[in-house]
Amino acid sequence: MFGIDDTGRFTFVTDEFAALLGRSRDDLVGTPAEAVVAPEDRETLATERQAVSNTPDRVTRTCQLTFPQSDCSGPVTVELTTANGSVVGSVGRTSGATDPFRYLFDLIQDAVVGFEIVNYVPVVRTVNPAFVETFGYDRDDILGEPLNDFIVPDDCVEEAVNYDQRTASGEINYAVVSRQTADGCREFIYRGVPYDTADNRRCGFAMYTDVTDSRQQKRRLRVLHRVLRHNLRNELSVVFGMSEYVRAQADDSSVSLAASRALDAADRLTAVSEKARSVETALDGDPDQSVDAAALARSVADSYRPDVPVETALPETLPVTGGTAVYDALDNLVENAVIHTPDGTAVRITAERHGTDASVRVLDDGPGIPAIERAVVFDDEDITNLQHGSGLGIWLARWVAEAAGGGIEYERADGWTTVSLRLPRSDADDVLTPTDAPKPEAGPTR
Repeated sequence: MFGIDDTGRFTFVTDEFAALLGRSRDDLVGTPAEAVVAPEDRETLATERQAVSNTPDRVTRTCQLTFPQSDCSGPVTVELTTANGSVVGSVGRTSGATDPFRYLFDLIQDAVVGFEIVNYVPVVRTVNPAFVETFGYDRDDILGEPLNDFIVPDDCVEEAVNYDQRTASGEINYAVVSRQTADGCREFIYRGVPYDTADNRRCGFAMYTDVTDSRQQKRRLRVLHRVLRHNLRNELSVVFGMSEYVRAQADDSSVSLAASRALDAADRLTAVSEKARSVETALDGDPDQSVDAAALARSVADSYRPDVPVETALPETLPVTGGTAVYDALDNLVENAVIHTPDGTAVRITAERHGTDASVRVLDDGPGIPAIERAVVFDDEDITNLQHGSGLGIWLARWVAEAAGGGIEYERADGWTTVSLRLPRSDADDVLTPTDAPKPEAGPTR
């Protein structure tokens, strides 16, 4: 609480109010009250104070004020009332010891800034400790200043202005952006959430999650993968050529047999390389896109017929989240089942809805997935040994499901192996079907 005389100066302040402003009681007494609020709030405070002091009856008025020197996350409610000829004010603020939001704001490891939109410009009203640590600006240096002047690189100004205009219009922002920090430019997942105050000011919070290291690692792995695959393909061409030559020219049967084994090994390496390429292509899609899993499953089954018997028991439609990569996931599961199913025995594809999810199941009566692969893919055991392309295909199915917010499950019962792809159901109007989706690249010969 605090008291204000008829000249607008503090006559007393409580320890709590002084602590809120980060100043001492002696320092505040005699100071103009308007001096401790944000410049744009000074007229509001003066008007409300005069309205209270000029009324002979006891009256209370409420206003929203921002104290730049406080640790409040935005404007707070202040009540002004008459008492013995002076004005007494109280701040309607829950103490940090019992305010869950205060804990979240202060302790969250992501950088968060509270701002007010002033003439389409985000002006800093508060920042959390993680923001100070991440961006390297002292709190007092940035409060009341345009946010973009401190953290937006020169080549990202137009982008930032577009986000600010969306915020001013009340729209939520979500994007990956580059921002300037004390350690140079870094990449962040940026989330901007606007809100309106009681006195109709447009404010908001911006949260920045640093993803620089993970995105750099992803780019490096992609480059490494492509370089290795390119070199592998070139070197395998030499192995194929020389092995064919040796086999054709060899008079000794043992030499010819060795050349044939070298060719078989080269074929297996080629299959793994091609499977890795198909995995990379599939995972580049949008996992949030809605697709008709039933239609995709029928399309997969048709691609094997009539050479391979594939039976289906599917609903008419089954919209799910997962993108076009759902086709690749199902195709790889069916391919793996076909390879390990005895000739003449059908592979089955079924699907059903349960709650907010849907499951598409691939069944075969082969020997089942080897324990070493099953433990790694389905039970999260340490990766010690991955063999041939089918292992990558099962991994692809798992990654597609997880990217969509689902999962993959394995069951072995009565001689049948069942692998289930669990995906979130979708109620989106725009659902891709096999005729809309890009055709997958041809995989290894079946």
